[in-house]
Amino acid sequence: MSKNIKNSCINEFDSTALNENKAIKLILKSITGKIGDEIIDIKNALGRVLYQNIKSHINIPSFKNSAMDGYAVNIKNLKKNNYSLNEIATSFAGKPYNKKLKNKETVKVMTGALIPDNADAVIMKEMTINKGKEIKFKENIKKNQNIRFVGEDIKKSSIVLKKGDTINYVNLSILSSIGIKKIEVFKKPVISFFSTGDELISINKKLTKGKIYDSNRYLLHGLLSGLPVIINDMGVAIDKESIIIKKLRECEKISNLIITTGGVSVGDADYIRDALNKIGRINFWKISIKPGRPLAYGKIGKSFFFGLPGNPVSAAVTFELFVMPAINKILGLKQKTKIIIKAKTVSEIRKKKGRVEYKRACLIQNKKGSFVKISGLQGSNILTSLSKANCYIRLASNVNVIKKDSVVDVIPFSEEI
Repeated sequence: MSKNIKNSCINEFDSTALNENKAIKLILKSITGKIGDEIIDIKNALGRVLYQNIKSHINIPSFKNSAMDGYAVNIKNLKKNNYSLNEIATSFAGKPYNKKLKNKETVKVMTGALIPDNADAVIMKEMTINKGKEIKFKENIKKNQNIRFVGEDIKKSSIVLKKGDTINYVNLSILSSIGIKKIEVFKKPVISFFSTGDELISINKKLTKGKIYDSNRYLLHGLLSGLPVIINDMGVAIDKESIIIKKLRECEKISNLIITTGGVSVGDADYIRDALNKIGRINFWKISIKPGRPLAYGKIGKSFFFGLPGNPVSAAVTFELFVMPAINKILGLKQKTKIIIKAKTVSEIRKKKGRVEYKRACLIQNKKGSFVKISGLQGSNILTSLSKANCYIRLASNVNVIKKDSVVDVIPFSEEI
């Protein structure tokens, strides 16, 4: 596509720009193939994605045990003996008492300890009266109280974790509780990225007039760091097509996914699309959203490619909306549905019709309800308003003026608002 074409970001409405939902569907449909698997020790599995279902070969608990410190009893014996029994032994966790209860007997039990087969209740120590070895009980005792039963938590042969689950600290505990030492997980995909632009300099160099520090590589590193991926920072490429092509080819040799920032618009120094057309293919370019319309998606060899906008806020928004679903698909993760909260605006909000717009905002929740306000200037270069925000307000393409106290869709950055 010629760089002289007038379809630029000046106009709000662009008939050639893709709807965001259609774009996501096209991305997910295009990502096929597998990155493979590997077997790792569960100590190294935090954050990794399961490649297979995990089935338990044992029951948890594997024996009937006490939920607290107290006395194991047979209720029939209690009633027969006027709620008074003789303590004949103690069952400790790991040092069980293995015999059955006889007519006038009770056994002191510790939390987690095996209880006799014919015991059908455990009474808290605090609910008894001790007279030497004679133990007196109250009459309001229910069958099976304070007893943990075999398979109550996990039944033998049941699937406890599924393919595509991400291993968290709870999953590590479950795996170890059923005696699993190693698991099969998806390999970490290699994600390479670089920035483009003659104006960009490293943060360890002195800033000169006309230059800016490259923040996008640090943005991407931060966005990727919490994921089970191998991060490959390829630095900066100047605005020269041959240099960009060389860098893309270097990335393609080692990467499952390539991300660039900048150079995807229609300026005289925007070479990403031309480079991609020569050594790969473009699936689509331009999304009907703000911030972030110029976005290229395609493929170079076996590597999937995203060309994100150069403005940092646009890069952040398009990464969250389009790159994350792609990474989730590559990793075998289940696609997450965004949490949407209905909230009232605390002031009037304006936008131009023609594009879906994501406004950086602050969500406030109190006894009166949920309220949202813009977090600052909304230019795609304004990082401070993103830093202050805890959510996006999603405004439909046909909306122009949103009055104060209007109910809008809010997408929180975190579930903990």
